[in-house]
Amino acid sequence: QDAIDRKEKRSETFKTAVHGLEMGTSALKAEELGRRAPQWVRDNLVTMCMRCKEPFNAIMRRRHHCRACGYVVCARCSDYKAELQYDGNRLNRVCQECYVFLTGHVVLEDREGKHKGILEVSSA
Repeated sequence: QDAIDRKEKRSETFKTAVHGLEMGTSALKAEELGRRAPQWVRDNLVTMCMRCKEPFNAIMRRRHHCRACGYVVCARCSDYKAELQYDGNRLNRVCQECYVFLTGHVVLEDREGKHKGILEVSSA
């Protein structure tokens, strides 16, 4: 029971942290996204992609940080590059939402199934 209680407490803490981040990024997006370096979410606080909610594990999903918003995202969600003012307008890895916001490009292609590793394909 103690282990269950600790897991539920960690889960609630994670949900609260993510909810707080989501609430705080709307002002950042409107005024400072790409102009100022974000505060990165710590890897050990995140168990799933903060965009598509796919779980991370050692074999199939690596963690990446969006250089615009600081979220921890999977490779599929961070397969975009945009120029960021705070980094001298060099191209940086960003998540899809930041890419759309920063560039104004609409992502039309169906990305489902793209960039799946051999382990993901065989496990599916």
